[in-house]
Amino acid sequence: MISTLNRYIMKEQIVPVILCLVGVTFVLVTGRLLQLTRYIFTSSFTMIDILELMGLAMPKLMLFAFPMALLLGVLLAFLRMNSDNEIIALRAAGISFTQLMPSVFALSFLITAISFYNAVYVIPHANKAFDYKLKSLARAGLPILLREGTFITTIPGLTFFFRSVSPAELTIRGVFVQDQRQENVRATIIAEKARIVYQRDVNYLTFKISNGVITRVAENLQNAQAVSFKSYDLTLSLDELFNPPERHSKPRREMTLTELLEVMRQSPGGDKDVSYALEFHIRLAFPASCVFLGLMGAPLGAMFFRRGRMSGITCGIAVFLIYYVVFTAGRGLGENHLLPPFLAIWLPNILCLLVMGYIWSKVHSETPYKMPSFITHLRSEWKPGKKSAEKKQC
Repeated sequence: MISTLNRYIMKEQIVPVILCLVGVTFVLVTGRLLQLTRYIFTSSFTMIDILELMGLAMPKLMLFAFPMALLLGVLLAFLRMNSDNEIIALRAAGISFTQLMPSVFALSFLITAISFYNAVYVIPHANKAFDYKLKSLARAGLPILLREGTFITTIPGLTFFFRSVSPAELTIRGVFVQDQRQENVRATIIAEKARIVYQRDVNYLTFKISNGVITRVAENLQNAQAVSFKSYDLTLSLDELFNPPERHSKPRREMTLTELLEVMRQSPGGDKDVSYALEFHIRLAFPASCVFLGLMGAPLGAMFFRRGRMSGITCGIAVFLIYYVVFTAGRGLGENHLLPPFLAIWLPNILCLLVMGYIWSKVHSETPYKMPSFITHLRSEWKPGKKSAEKKQC
């Protein structure tokens, strides 16, 4: 009977998970397309080029889509079963809620394995192909993609601001450039206009700047220079533009887990290349989150009945948003060396494990959730009936 029940629950989960995966992926792809909108409407890129870029970006998007789709899919499946009183019927037949865990765990483990393979083997190659494709497209239309009225910080150590840009004539009006590539010196260029000189078969882009001033200020603010000019050439390498210089020859997003681990071992002091350690743990933590979030979806779905279906869906979305906020905060703390890389990335998974165990025990024992005393006090103080009664007494 148990094997039949597990097969039934597994089948009930698969359809919602697939539908949620399609929906979540569509939302993520739409957001990515919005980022590429300016490429579509301001350049000669074809729709095939954009679709190819989206296909290469899909593995990275799926890393975020799998946990959320699994959480919502399992939650919807148990919401449906609870609203149709199937969970009550199972309990009446002597089947406890924890006996439903194997089917939930099996599906979660399957999605985790797929996500792990995607993170370890597919993402590095897809990221490399994405960068190569974007660089090849940008070499054909980079001048057209220059933005006006926006601070451009694409190249490390350089900041651009253009008041107006003419893509057809490759001319710029109102030029501001801040150059911090040289240590201990900050150079600033302010000029009236500039012209872009660019050849597709050459790996360099040149700004021919006219009628401006260059100021150079030392970091200690004790030495400064100001030079006016009529013509000045600023030459940039496209490899520098699209491949920011890193300490290692290969970007970390294109490294495999073995390569990341090797870099971490060779890093002097251990904490100077913390970004590689964070990338290493992200590749492992996000696939592992599928297990925790999938197992959390079952008791969350069992908590809400027919009238609370939308509340259950909202609760599931809120859980993933909290997970992502904690993940983002932890990564920020890790980047600033305030937390070890392992704890910074795995903190949301640890919290999910604790919350999952708590709500599974509550649903299994069918005990009510007790709110903290201060929340109960606030709710009693702000009841509408109590307020109106106090007004009448006054």
